[in-house]
Amino acid sequence: MKTSTAKDIAQSQVIKVREDDSIRCAVELMYRENHRDVIVESTNNDHRFGLLTASDLIRLKVLQVDFSQPIKSIKYDRVFSISEDTPLEEILEEVNHEVECLCTTDQRGELTGVVFYADIISSIDPQALLEKRMISEIILNQHIKKAQVTDETINVISLMDHHLNDCVLLYDNNEPVGIITTKDIIKLFGEKLDLQLPISKYMSTPVETIRYNTSIKNALDFIRRKNFKRLIVEDRNATVIGQITQGELISRVYSRWTDMVRDNDDHLKKLNKELKSRATKFEELSIVDHLTGIYNRAKFEFELQKEINRVERYKTETFSIVFLDIDHFKQVNDKHGHAVGDIVLQQVSRHMQNQMRLTDVFARWGGEEFVVLLPSTCLEDGYVVAEKLRKSVNELPLEGVGSVSCSFGVAAFSEGDTFHTVILRADQATYKAKANGRNRVEVSTV
Repeated sequence: MKTSTAKDIAQSQVIKVREDDSIRCAVELMYRENHRDVIVESTNNDHRFGLLTASDLIRLKVLQVDFSQPIKSIKYDRVFSISEDTPLEEILEEVNHEVECLCTTDQRGELTGVVFYADIISSIDPQALLEKRMISEIILNQHIKKAQVTDETINVISLMDHHLNDCVLLYDNNEPVGIITTKDIIKLFGEKLDLQLPISKYMSTPVETIRYNTSIKNALDFIRRKNFKRLIVEDRNATVIGQITQGELISRVYSRWTDMVRDNDDHLKKLNKELKSRATKFEELSIVDHLTGIYNRAKFEFELQKEINRVERYKTETFSIVFLDIDHFKQVNDKHGHAVGDIVLQQVSRHMQNQMRLTDVFARWGGEEFVVLLPSTCLEDGYVVAEKLRKSVNELPLEGVGSVSCSFGVAAFSEGDTFHTVILRADQATYKAKANGRNRVEVSTV
């Protein structure tokens, strides 16, 4: 089995925007090219590439963010890059169900393509296994967001402001008659359609489903042929019993594939070792980050919204959030390897977790970026906490690495703030800390 490289499996036709472009510009490009997401190019050497998704746009629309603003004024997920000559087994160490894609670059560091998780799996597609397994064996998400066809469009799309909720099944009383997806939302935004009208004006109909006893191979073929992002599954009585997204489907295929390569030749055994070590990471998304054992981003966002609701309802003390980013972490990976990089993330997160109050929420936002929710904590006290953490991390001995530092950004929730704005201010303070020399704390004032 010949090993593929990133260049062999990357998608070279990449739609991209610059961070100085407006959000509206991104919407128009995504609509014109019929894409759910777009790569964002930045001049920031620590954050060269990012991904702006349909879920991001929905969240911004619900928050009534002006789409004429530049993309750099909002928070979007970063995307890491690899050389286009990177072998497949090394790519597997970088990308998974949580890190959906990687940018590929040439020797000059110029963007040449994007490698998606599905691209990797397709290159090692176990046909025999896929033909034997049925879709009913791997349905992960039985909960489907539902709405009535008479509901206002803006209320329906607000149900899709997270990547885990990227479609809504539409009912006429008790009968499913249509569906609205993030792909449809791009069209709504791109054509500037009236979001006060009933969702029936814009839904896709009829609802296309597959039977619970469909083989995984046929399910994958169905997704590819229809260019769908998810499958709606029905039982023998034609009753909808759940959905499974393309990512979840691919994850389970990935896990099954490990059983097939266990006793193969030396190359397959090497690949199997990596597959087996990561297979447990592709279970249904929970509240825990699998690498560090602390809360993940989804749990943090849930707790942040709860805290906002509590403060606004009861007019209690405000809270602060702290973003922190390990400085020059890519150099740790490049110099010592990703296994050592993972150990650094585990040790740093464990060290900081031990210094949190019981009421604090400490989570991994993504990559080497972490976030802390500090209930009943003003900005000044939030700064004190961040400074304490900064000094503590500096003094943490890391075997083989020595030590690392972190840049911190602090923001306190204020009157007029929203879920989006308080996160953005803390994130911008973090970038300010990096711009001012790293290994420091910066605060954001309203």
